[in-house]
Order: sequence, then C-alpha cells, then structure tokens
Amino acid sequence: YYDVLLAYNIEATLIYTSKNIFRVGSLVKVSIRNKIVVGCVLRIHKVKPILSFKVKDIEEYDNYFYLNKESIEFLKWVSKYNFISSGLILKLLIPDISFLNPEKHYKYIINKSFSSKLTNKQISFLQIIRENKIDQNEVKNFSKSFISNLISKGIIKKKNIKKKYASNIDLLNINLKKLSTHQNIIFKKILEKVKKKSLKPIYLDGVTGSGKTEVYFKLIEYFIIHKKQVLVLIPEIALSKQWISRFYDAFKFYPLVWNSKINKSKKRKIWQAIIEGQVNIVVGARSAIFLPFQNLGAIIIDEENDTSYKQEENPIYNARDMAIVKSKINLSNIILVSATPSLETYNNVKNKKYDFYKLKRRFGTAKDPKVFLIDMKHDKKKLISEKTFKILKEKIDNGKQVLVLINRRGYAPITICSKCGFTEKCKNCDINLVYHKNKNILVCHHCGEYQTPKNVCSNCNTPDKKISLGFGIEKVTEEISQKFDNKNIVSLSSDSVNDKNFLDVLKDIENAKTKIIVGTQIISKGFNFLNLNSIFILDFDLWFYNTDIRTNEKIFQLTQQVSGRTSRRSETGEVFIQTYDTNNYLLKYIKANNRNNFYEDELLKRKKILLPPYCKLIAIILSSSDKAYLEISSNNIKKKLLDFKDLKTLGPIPAPIEYIKNKYRFRILIKTNQAFYVQNVLKNIDLKKILKNKVKIKIDIDPLSFF
Repeated sequence: YYDVLLAYNIEATLIYTSKNIFRVGSLVKVSIRNKIVVGCVLRIHKVKPILSFKVKDIEEYDNYFYLNKESIEFLKWVSKYNFISSGLILKLLIPDISFLNPEKHYKYIINKSFSSKLTNKQISFLQIIRENKIDQNEVKNFSKSFISNLISKGIIKKKNIKKKYASNIDLLNINLKKLSTHQNIIFKKILEKVKKKSLKPIYLDGVTGSGKTEVYFKLIEYFIIHKKQVLVLIPEIALSKQWISRFYDAFKFYPLVWNSKINKSKKRKIWQAIIEGQVNIVVGARSAIFLPFQNLGAIIIDEENDTSYKQEENPIYNARDMAIVKSKINLSNIILVSATPSLETYNNVKNKKYDFYKLKRRFGTAKDPKVFLIDMKHDKKKLISEKTFKILKEKIDNGKQVLVLINRRGYAPITICSKCGFTEKCKNCDINLVYHKNKNILVCHHCGEYQTPKNVCSNCNTPDKKISLGFGIEKVTEEISQKFDNKNIVSLSSDSVNDKNFLDVLKDIENAKTKIIVGTQIISKGFNFLNLNSIFILDFDLWFYNTDIRTNEKIFQLTQQVSGRTSRRSETGEVFIQTYDTNNYLLKYIKANNRNNFYEDELLKRKKILLPPYCKLIAIILSSSDKAYLEISSNNIKKKLLDFKDLKTLGPIPAPIEYIKNKYRFRILIKTNQAFYVQNVLKNIDLKKILKNKVKIKIDIDPLSFF
C-alpha cells in the first residue's frame, strides 16, 4: 500500500495498492474521478492500513522515472511557501502524463537453452546478435515472420530497452571569447567560490556591455567539463534568440530550450534527459525551475530583477526566489546577474547574505551614455516635441541608428465619442479598450477580449464622432514615419516579437539597415544592438501613474537598461528624456548614473513605511460575480485575521481595477516579518466555510503587482 501524491489540485496524498514494489519518489499512473493522472509515491505501508473503503490499484507503472529526495523537498517547500496545493506543484514538475512514457527500443537476446537445429540464415542472424550489430538497418534484411518464428521456437527473446536522449556536447568544439584582464579576475574569484563549494548566492554586477554573459559562459564551460547540469533562466524567452545565437557561437551546440512554445514531444525528450541526469544546458522561462534535475551544478538567472519571473496567475510563484531555494536544496551554485539589481538583491549584498562581484567597466572602448532632458512645457499637447524631432533628424542625417521608447502598446488607449463623451470599454472588465490600428481592432489588455471598431457611437448612435485620445507605439511609429518619410523604421513590442519575420527584423537592426527603432520596454531585455547611438524616451512622466510600490525602482531600472543599449562601440551614446517635470527627484540619479545613491535613498523610504525588503507582503485577492457577498466575505476574512496580533492587515478595499473578466474584485494586504507565519494562519482559517464556493481567492506571496 502506498501514499501517492497526485498531479491534481489537491493537497493530501491518497492510498493506492499494487503487487509491484516501488520506492519513495516512484512515478506512477493512477485513477481519480475516471481520469488517469500522474502520481508520486511519498510513503510505503509495509502493513496493510485499516481502511473503511476499497483501495484502487495503481493503474500503470514504469520503473524508469522517479523524483529524487531533492525534487520532493523542493515540491513541498514551494507548496508551503506559496500556499499552493502539493498536487498542483507536482503538475508543474510533470506537466503531462506522456512524460512518463519512455521512448522504447528493443534488442534480441539469444536463449542459451534452445535445442532447435539452425539453418544457415538463422546462424547468420544469431551471429549479428552476438556481435551487437543488430539495428534497424540490419533487421531489414530479415522478415518479421522470420524473426517471429525464432521467438516462437524459443531461440531468441525480444527485450524492450529505453532509448536515451542523445547529448550534443563536444568539449573540443567549445570556442569561448577571450576574457579581458578584468573579466578574468572576476571569473577566477567566482570559480574559487565554486571550487570551495561555497553555496552562498552570488550576485554578478556590471553595467550593460561590461561582459557579464562572457563571464558566466566561462562558468558554464567549467560545469560542463565537470559533467554537471546547468539551468539558465531568461525573463523573455521569445526575445532570447540573440542569446541562443551567442551561446551556439561559443559552445558549438544548442542548449535545450524550455518554454510554453516548445511542443509536447520535444518537451518529453528534454524532461526525460534532465531526470536521467544527462549533462546538458537548459535555457528557459520561469517554468524551467520545475524541471527535475538530478545532477544540477548551477542556476544562472539573467536580468534577475525582471518582473517577468513572477507568475501572476494561479499557481502564483516567483521563479527567481524559488531558484534560490532550489539551489540550497540541491547543494548547487546560483549566480544572479543584472546591471540593475532588484532592491532585495541589493539589500542582500549589503547585508553580506550574497557574495558580490562587479565588472566595473564596459567591454573594450565602450563609454557610459550621457543623459539629456527635453522640457515638454515648451511643446504642450504634443506627442513628440520639436526639439526631439530636430535632434532625431540630425542623428538620422548623420547615419546614426536611434531608438524611440514609448511604453504603451497599440495606437491609442482611449476611444471616445466627441458628442456624448462615451468611451469604449471592455464588456468583461472595467477598463478602456485599446485601439490597435494595424489590425483595426479594439483590445482589452487584461482579458484579451477584442471587437471591430464601429463608426457609430454605441451610446448616442451618432456616426463619425469617434476620436482616439492618448498615444501608443503604433501612433508614435506613424507620426515618425510621416515626419521623415523613412522606410528604415521598425516597431517592436510584445505584439510583434512572435511574428514569423522577427529574426529578419533583428538582423536588419544588427546590420544597421534599420535606422529608427520604435519600441516598448520589451526592447530593454537581452538585445545587443552594436550600432545603436541614441535613445529617446517619450512618455517618462506617465510611468509614475500606477499603484505599484516599486514604481521608482522599476523606472530607474528601465531607464538604466534602455540607456545600456547605446554606447556599444567607442563613441559615447546619448539618452534624451521628454518630461514636463525636469525637477523630478528620480531624474537627478538617472542623469548622474548614480545607482547606489538611488538604492540607498529608496531603501530609506521603504524602511520608514515598512515595505519590502523590511517586511513581507501577502496579498489576498477575492473575486465574485456577486459584489455584495464578495464584500461581506472579504470583511469576514479581515475579522479572522485581526485575531493575530503579529499581522498588520490593510483593507479590504475594491481593487484598483475592480471589475475584470466579469468578476468584481477586492484586495486585502498583510504585512509581517515572519516567512511562514501567514501561510500557517491561512491554513488554520476555514476559508472554504467563509467563501462557500461563491468567491474565488488568490493568495499572492510577495506581490509585485497591485492592480
């Protein structure tokens, strides 16, 4: 009898029975509610337990795959910390039941006790088996009936064997760039820590263009030589084509790529290679953290500050934070890499919790960019100021490549009737539909609902009175195109990165065929444009209008990252920021490129009002189609939480976007200084009794968004 955890949204294990012998961690297939799902054996009962119900048999099994104790410990930790059922975490570890189906091949074994007289052809076949030459091509020389006859006579036996994933690593082909003297010093210091088996997290710092990637490529080589697996996390895998290309140039093989776009068959092969402990490099998005590594040497988190590592929908988790836990459990190294660390990482370095190494200069002759402010008070109501256009023209006329940053998708965020003032809103959410002119659709950026724009107002039925207010990337691209009549313009946003011709677009940028790049913040992630000279930030002032407690931190990081896209060659790059508030306190740090002073100032502000990293936040987001019952339920949870003196509970209040996907939403925010305290409190509160299945609940540990 076995306690089996199911890859199903349940917390407790269930008892199953089998005549077969399994060990803790064995992966099996079991039935629940007429559905076959993956199960993991967590406990073995040597004596039949006293039960009042009939126990189901384990349906299918293959003793090929099992989770090691590290994977099980990681599963339990992630489940407890993030307040997610253990079964749902197991589902993240084994996303599809087909992963348990090994790719089987077979071989023939001679039965030593056979007594039949052999023909010459049979003798020839057995000789091939003895020499282990039998393969698909050899079998073609013998008919199926001929082989079946040998099996039926007991001359040979057919044995299934599992095909292993072929590794494509050749150490002799690795051709890394030679490190500069400074890079080599940093590499050797980190390597010394690795060799001493110091498992304290390492933060690798350095401005954009300082060669952080080359340093950790050298570390990857070390782990390959020592037959260890390496996981590299990248925030936007769709944008990692340049990274993968750089990796191939250096190592002469492609890493295993893990993200939502990889098909199931390929994922199954990768998953099986990883769980078998084969030496390989995996590069992936946040879900790759749940791969069941058997021989993990290191985890490298590129752009560790990026909020894309946070999964915002159920199950909610932060892959960066979970990676740090995984490295501790697996006794592997972890290297966090960024030119603009998260405030938490900066604080951990400051408090000596992380080892710290910094590349202090840009690679080669590259120089730090200069930052200039363009005062928009002289060009009120204009999207792009005359001064910006004048500088743009000057750069383009001189053959320079420029980037125009506008951090808003679509054409215009508001479509309004100029007669009655009616705005086009999403029917499922309480937000405006965004007009996308390229596709001629109105889109909700929260639920994805879209509709074709109508010429007639939905409210007053007046035709030809609709106007678009505000501006997005499409409008900016249109205005620049009209001004310069230039065909060498490209627009890059999350709407365009999945286009089939995206790689061709990148090549044109890299080869300087494209002179003007118009992009959203997605352009700040992972691109390496050697010819880019100048950057123009258009909507800086609008970045401050949100409910995010990390707004200042994110704005500073974005401007630093975008600025780092320039100056990759010897000439000094330039960054021009349009603003109505030239005295904005953040701009003095951005202009001076004074990161440490900004971080110290921000930490001081967070400490005064008790915000991360000086406390832990837990958000409870409640949603229901019944607003009155939602409010009552939210207040009932608040009353329960007030019984616990070590918690500071704020709310409940309607969420900033109160109505999404046909549901009303309320938020409760909890502050605490204890890592697992709130999780234990929530476990003891009978949430199901309070909510009565009429209200959905999301528990967001360490929230990054507050909409």
